[in-house]
Amino acid sequence: MVGSLVVAFVVGASVASARQDPQHPTLLTGADWKGYGSREKQAYLSGFLAGSAAEQVFVAATAPGAPGDSAAVSSAAIAKLKMGKHLHFPYSPSVYTVQLDDFYWWTNHLGTPIVDVMISTNRQMLNP
Repeated sequence: MVGSLVVAFVVGASVASARQDPQHPTLLTGADWKGYGSREKQAYLSGFLAGSAAEQVFVAATAPGAPGDSAAVSSAAIAKLKMGKHLHFPYSPSVYTVQLDDFYWWTNHLGTPIVDVMISTNRQMLNP
């Protein structure tokens, strides 16, 4: 009887948590990071870096006085920034993974949003 109650509770909790909306990626913290495997970390950081680069070229393309070129917001524009070493987040996902793993090794850091750690870590790496 107790065993079936435990199973019912676990199943019910799983169904309830599945119904909850997923947390927005900008709100994920070190607690989430610690639960990720290497593939999830790679995927999160690849998305972060791609989004950052896309936003960077979008802001430049839509700035006052920009030529209004439709190709300004494209992977080619991102590649040009990358070649010129002008991306705001220039390092590979593996570099950031090591930095985040080191930061979140300290359990008192687990509540810090990943986005905040990415911004401060990147700033530190660019301006040692």
